[in-house]
Amino acid sequence: MDRSLSRRGLIKGSVLFAAGVAVSACGGDPLAKTKSSAPAAGAPKVTLNHWYHEYGEEGTQQAAMRYAADFTKANPDIAVKVSWIPGDYGTKWTAAVLTADGPDVYEVNDVSPNMVKAGQVTPLDDVLGAEKADFSEKVLAPYTWGGKVYAVPMIIDPMLLFYRKSLLQKAGVAIPTSFPELVEAAKKLTAGKQKGLFIGNDGIGPMNKLVPWSNGNMLIDDRTIAYDDPKVVEALAALKGLYDSKATLQGYSTDWWDPGALISGAAAMQWIGMWAVPGMTAELGDDVDAFPLPAFGPGGQEVVEMGGWVQVVNGKSKNLEAAKKYVRWLWVENATAQTDWNLGYGFHIPPRTSTAAKAGKLSSGPAKTVMDAVAAHGLKQPALWTTEVSQPYVDAATAIVKKGADPAKTLAAAAKRSQAILDKVPVL
Repeated sequence: MDRSLSRRGLIKGSVLFAAGVAVSACGGDPLAKTKSSAPAAGAPKVTLNHWYHEYGEEGTQQAAMRYAADFTKANPDIAVKVSWIPGDYGTKWTAAVLTADGPDVYEVNDVSPNMVKAGQVTPLDDVLGAEKADFSEKVLAPYTWGGKVYAVPMIIDPMLLFYRKSLLQKAGVAIPTSFPELVEAAKKLTAGKQKGLFIGNDGIGPMNKLVPWSNGNMLIDDRTIAYDDPKVVEALAALKGLYDSKATLQGYSTDWWDPGALISGAAAMQWIGMWAVPGMTAELGDDVDAFPLPAFGPGGQEVVEMGGWVQVVNGKSKNLEAAKKYVRWLWVENATAQTDWNLGYGFHIPPRTSTAAKAGKLSSGPAKTVMDAVAAHGLKQPALWTTEVSQPYVDAATAIVKKGADPAKTLAAAAKRSQAILDKVPVL
């Protein structure tokens, strides 16, 4: 990597690597057309454009460029242009893949049937190869359509409840084993400027889906909307009780994905991802630990939500085989890069089971708690629970919890709207 390229100078640009050397850097739109001359003798035969969203973790951009440089050293006929995309990444990649100049390789959170049908992704079973068995079926399932896998996981981000041991001990609060116990714990831990629980600045956060999950309803069952159900009514009624209790922190300076509230003591418990473990332990030492969202009650299930990012190859790429070769080299074969990417800058689980098992940073403290919880209770959002399909439910849940709307009637009406949207999703 050309170390004369500063982090600030790179943050909104693209860097092209050929034979492992940074040969150009440009700011602005990575899809902007530029004049080019005929390739010189010995120049790469193929240039891949690899898009990343703008990670906030220091060192990630340099790492992405280092991986590209290492790949081109080993494969001098394939150049890689690393593009770091700031701002609304989702809107930008969605627009980019509609054109012939879209990225060859890019990262997403989800793969929908619409993306498959539009050729925005291509099957990657051959990229996973024999190593497919080393990836959790639970992790691969949301990216599998018609028996084919369309993504390679690069980051697993588990989310669960973290807490301050000393604050629970002082209040005489045990780890909750049901949702009603969680509500009571939040009440007991609320004192003065300290609130018992932080789940989001709106007082709901992701709990609108997670509490029903803990009551045994995943809101969608294959191609059928399932949330017009007494279990969801019960879950949202309980969530409203928590909201009305005034035991949740709201309107904090940062939202639930930042550990500031737990670190400062503004909240005694917080729903957050494993990515925050280094920051929390640096400030709090061994005073922090974690537990899954408890089962709602009898017949329910504990919940650890498994988020993350995956790599896909644009089905419209003119360099499919080269793109697949690059993705396999980086996200399947290269255990060193996978460990570095997940644990060298932020704090995530490497998707390959064998790689995660060898990661020393995941073998003790809160990280070990999280790893055990993921193995026992990890749940991945169903693939068809897309933003479009879920929006009527999100609106309904907000109306129920914050405005006191009738749960059964509100959910029944919303379910019809969600089902109508779901019915338009292509069957693969």
